[in-house]
Amino acid sequence: MSLQTTCYNILASYKDAQSHHKASKYFDVILVTVIVINIATMMLSTVPGTSSQYITELHIIEVVSVALFSLEYVLRIWSSGVAPSSALTSSKDIQFHTPWQKRWYYLKSPMALIDLLAILPFYLSMFVTLDLRILRVFRVLRILKLGRYSRSMQTLITVIRNESHSLVAALSVLMLFTVIAATCIYYIEHTAQPDAFSSIPASLWWALVTLTTVGYGDIVPITAGGKVFGGIITILGICFYALPAGILSSSFTAQMQLKRDRFKETVRTVLEDGKFSEHDKGHIERVRDLLDLDEEEAQLIVRLLQHHHSTSQKPSVDKKPHT
Repeated sequence: MSLQTTCYNILASYKDAQSHHKASKYFDVILVTVIVINIATMMLSTVPGTSSQYITELHIIEVVSVALFSLEYVLRIWSSGVAPSSALTSSKDIQFHTPWQKRWYYLKSPMALIDLLAILPFYLSMFVTLDLRILRVFRVLRILKLGRYSRSMQTLITVIRNESHSLVAALSVLMLFTVIAATCIYYIEHTAQPDAFSSIPASLWWALVTLTTVGYGDIVPITAGGKVFGGIITILGICFYALPAGILSSSFTAQMQLKRDRFKETVRTVLEDGKFSEHDKGHIERVRDLLDLDEEEAQLIVRLLQHHHSTSQKPSVDKKPHT
């Protein structure tokens, strides 16, 4: 196995590269630790007095973090040239003929762009003399790098991707209803409160806060009609704004059930030969870890399937009829 392939298996946690499973896991732990430390220092640097008192330590942590993130970014681009096509895209219409095509496709992926934006402000501040303080906001994107190492976050991203059409439809209805609410409250309250409800765009803030049942109380209707309309909007908001949450929760539950079904199928395949060796246990544990299933739940599934398999393999005893 070449160094490039080994590097890809470790960095990408490729599911078919079980020989590098431990090394990949250690690498993930190290990167997650660096990301958490970097985010903590970024937050501490905004505390009055801390940034000036520990300016050297904070700068060292920033430089070391950016160096590690840069090395990771370069290695991911380099090793993506040997990545299997199925790991880069699920579309059968996209064909890769050269390693550079794979690298270019990876460079355009969301996680690669996040990695780039996480380190870009640091290098721009070194070579550009303009005021780039606004670019420091991109440092917060390093939090999104944790999504690469969190199976739960990956599951949520899969859910959003699968339900994108339903979510867009639900959000479109919400936007339409928010505009209608803002328009109505404007005509109801504008005469009584010309400053608070000066226009329909200004009324959108009240409509959004009321529909989400947040209720900051900075803008409230004072007329009888406005209060009645506000009450109706609040009740309707509970129903309408529950739509995206319901879509996500149902799809998330379906994804978790799909993972359980895949794990059960793996256990059934292992139990087909009637043996359950240490190698089989290790294989099941790796599958459990890849699917991000709870250990106790996985053990319960294994015990239940073992019991079902053992009872189904027992020969049936024909009972003699009573004379």
